[in-house]
Amino acid sequence: MQQATTAAVPSTSWLSRLRELAIRAVDLHLQHCAVLAEAYRR
Repeated sequence: MQQATTAAVPSTSWLSRLRELAIRAVDLHLQHCAVLAEAYRR
């Protein structure tokens, strides 16, 4: 188990970056959906 974690250490940087991008994309998507819902409501 410990060997696996130490082997995965170098990949954590791009993994965290990828997670940040995914979170940002989901956030933008939710904002876009909210804007569309607001436009349809009126």
